[in-house]
Amino acid sequence: MKHVKIAGGLGFIGFHLAQKLLDEGCLVTAVDSLENRSELKLALEMELGRNAHFTFLQTKIEQADFGDADVVVYAADNENWTALEAVLRQCQPDCLFVFLSTTDVYENSGEWRVQPVSDYGKAMLAQEENIRVTCAETGVAAVIIRLPTVYGLHQPYHLKLGRQFVSYEDETGKTESMHDLLYIDDVIRALAAAMAMDSGQHTIHLGSGTSNPFDRTGNSNGLDYQKAHELLGFFPRTSLAEGMKKYQLANEEWQRQKKLAAMYEETKSMAAKHPNTNQ
Repeated sequence: MKHVKIAGGLGFIGFHLAQKLLDEGCLVTAVDSLENRSELKLALEMELGRNAHFTFLQTKIEQADFGDADVVVYAADNENWTALEAVLRQCQPDCLFVFLSTTDVYENSGEWRVQPVSDYGKAMLAQEENIRVTCAETGVAAVIIRLPTVYGLHQPYHLKLGRQFVSYEDETGKTESMHDLLYIDDVIRALAAAMAMDSGQHTIHLGSGTSNPFDRTGNSNGLDYQKAHELLGFFPRTSLAEGMKKYQLANEEWQRQKKLAAMYEETKSMAAKHPNTNQ
């Protein structure tokens, strides 16, 4: 049974990936410090914890043991080289390392080329090179997945759907890549497929292959997915309209489940305060 350890396993992408891998019969360990969005993350831990093959480690990423994993997925703070290197150095030669980067390493000047458009893109391009150098030294296979903005249940930002475009709001002040938009289910299928690549070093970006929904003019295209299709069998199955509908329905169900859980806890609390004395 494959053992996958996910750094940042209770984050948006980490959680959905853990769900997918558990459904496929993998052993999954999520490593998360719970420093951010802790109320939600505790709820996600409870959700995943219903599966006997799930383990949660609450600790700083750089303090966790990743040496026994078949696959390590780095979905945590990817700008922290100290933590990232600590994880990389623990990976054994037969381990696969999967790193989530950004499509902000590209510039669209009529055609897509590697030229970071943001400070975050510059930082990620440097991290990618650090990973390649370290993995070449240690013999660890590595897959770098460059992601555009990903949306779905538990997304940490707000997207508003217009007739032909999407607007983006983020209360944290950090902006995701505006080059393209993909639904979480499509991204998770690609990440799961990447875990079959057990040798070499690969850098792959994911894209919709359609017009960029962040561009109100409608004149620019999103990213292609040719290489991702060749290596991972990836193609986006979810249109923007379908994805937004799925997200809205999933969020409504999540909120309903939260209300039911709160009502159940309130009933238990009242029962404890007023036990039945007639028995």
